[in-house]
Order: sequence, then C-alpha cells, then structure tokens
Amino acid sequence: FPILPPPEGWSAQAMAFLYGLAGVDLIGIVLGILFAIQNTFHQHFNPRLGLISLTVFISGAAVFAAGTFPGGAWRAHPAAYLIMVILFAPSALLYFRLLNEPATDN
Repeated sequence: FPILPPPEGWSAQAMAFLYGLAGVDLIGIVLGILFAIQNTFHQHFNPRLGLISLTVFISGAAVFAAGTFPGGAWRAHPAAYLIMVILFAPSALLYFRLLNEPATDN
C-alpha cells in the first residue's frame, strides 16, 4: 500500500528509512508465512515463530509511527493513517494470545 507523504513529500532520508523498514517487514512476512504453513499444512503449532514474526511487525509499526508522525504525514492524511492503525490493531491481540499458547509437536 502506498504510504501517503506529508504535504512537502518524503525527504531522501525518510525514503531510506522507509526502505529499511520495508526490508525488516519482509523478514517478518517470511516468518509469518512459515508460521502459517506449519500450522495449516503440517499441524505443527509453533508459537515462538509467530511471536518472533509479530514482534518484528509490532516493533516495526512503532518505529514507522515514530518516523512518520513528526513529518506531518499523519496530520495531512488522518483517515488513511487511522485506517492503517485500525487494520493493524488485531496484531496486538494475536500477540498476547500467542504468549499463552503451548507448542504442539505433531
């Protein structure tokens, strides 16, 4: 999805920050896919893998907010960023649920 910029656009430094964050998110995506494949097709529930993936995403979201909010992007596009926050909110619930789940070795 496009990350809507502040009115003056993203600086070169901000773009480097966003590309770096995207690289970290890619690692979280791969781990999340592995978690889903193991759980769905191999009936092996590995909460540790899910927790690592969600830790990447949740910490990435916090870093994203810290890096994009001061630049004015959130003020310029409040609805878009609010929708992003709402869509991301279930990740925190899943994270806390995974903390209490035992692993299975089937």
